[in-house]
Amino acid sequence: MNILIDATNIIPDSGGYTHLKELLKNYKTKEKEIIYVASSNNVINKLRINNKKVRYISNFFLNKGTFFRLIWQFFFINLCLKKNRCSKLFVLGGYFFFIKKIRVILLIQNILPLETKIFLQEKLYLIIKNYLLNLLYRFSISRSDGIILLSKYSKKFLGKKKIHFKVIPHGVQKNFFREFKKKTNNKKFKILYVSKYEKYKNQLNLVEACYNLKKKNINVSLTLLGLDKKKNFLNSDLYKFIKKVNSKFKDLIIIKNFKKNEKLIKIYPKFDLQVYPSKCEAFGLIILETIASSLPIICSNYPVYKEILKKNTIYFDPDNPDDIANSIKIYITNPKTKHRNTKNLLKISKKFDWKTCSRQTFKFIKELS
Repeated sequence: MNILIDATNIIPDSGGYTHLKELLKNYKTKEKEIIYVASSNNVINKLRINNKKVRYISNFFLNKGTFFRLIWQFFFINLCLKKNRCSKLFVLGGYFFFIKKIRVILLIQNILPLETKIFLQEKLYLIIKNYLLNLLYRFSISRSDGIILLSKYSKKFLGKKKIHFKVIPHGVQKNFFREFKKKTNNKKFKILYVSKYEKYKNQLNLVEACYNLKKKNINVSLTLLGLDKKKNFLNSDLYKFIKKVNSKFKDLIIIKNFKKNEKLIKIYPKFDLQVYPSKCEAFGLIILETIASSLPIICSNYPVYKEILKKNTIYFDPDNPDDIANSIKIYITNPKTKHRNTKNLLKISKKFDWKTCSRQTFKFIKELS
């Protein structure tokens, strides 16, 4: 029998999109089964994997907002399953909202709605949104036949009920791998943070940390890559503080959005360090790609990062700009520590590959009785 993948909440160029693309690209089977992918035209047109075993489904409801996607799930998904002779449904969004008639497997990629202490620090409309998602997530988890998690840390959100689950982390694309090379001492220490703008991503404290270093005559610059100059960012405390900082130290903080067809693999070699102060991630694909690229990295002390990086980095308190600044300073003043950790992390990154992720994912789905 066939499998339907509900990818209706996936957006292009996101971590979820990369995960889906690599699952399908590395999917191989000698069986007759077909994988159907339901998503928006934007995702499908970009996705188009050259695999005869993969087919695509889109319609009016899947090209609108969350409300219309939920209508499709509730009223039409069972018809879709029956029409395409699917015996199992694989949901990428962390929740589903329909009368369940077959086996459902859930992939939990976004754990923010489950991290109550963190989303309660957001603005009111985001608190309400994440609270509703929290209820929907927990409802879906309790009704799932199987759950795929990206990290061991995420197990805490499954509750006390016995649920069949498996931890299957991300992989990393082969073109990211680059052997470590010592850099000649530049006049300016270039720091990178790749992330979209959200309060929990914690750009504000990182900017303050770099500002404090600059005031102590430590020559750093910070590039925030992935910030889209939309209204919520332009009205934020972060944007106001960046303007203040740059008025005192020209080009200390550089704001960039992704350009079309811009590749991170070409960006990483231009920098000396990635600092990752985010307070919530299901896994951290950017972290994995960073260490594969031999770009040194330091992180917040969020438990997921310790699963990947072990003892091969410096962890800091993400709520303390002084602690972030001190951690950056250690890597600037102790290049031997930085070099040793970066070489060790490159070895770790080679244990994560998309072929294994894809094989384990579909094996888990198929073996679920």
